[in-house]
Amino acid sequence: MSKSMWILVALISVLVIASIYREQSGLDIPDHLNCKESMFEQMFTDQCTPRTGLIKKNN
Repeated sequence: MSKSMWILVALISVLVIASIYREQSGLDIPDHLNCKESMFEQMFTDQCTPRTGLIKKNN
């Protein structure tokens, strides 16, 4: 494999490990993910339609 391919594999591996860690550690869902609107829309319209089905963990 070429050098750039190794870098790509390393970056993808780091992202996968970070995702698994975040899921297993029980971190709270960020506030901007609780809305149906995108973060861009939330910044300019100040609207938030709550999503259903997300489980918010209380510590």
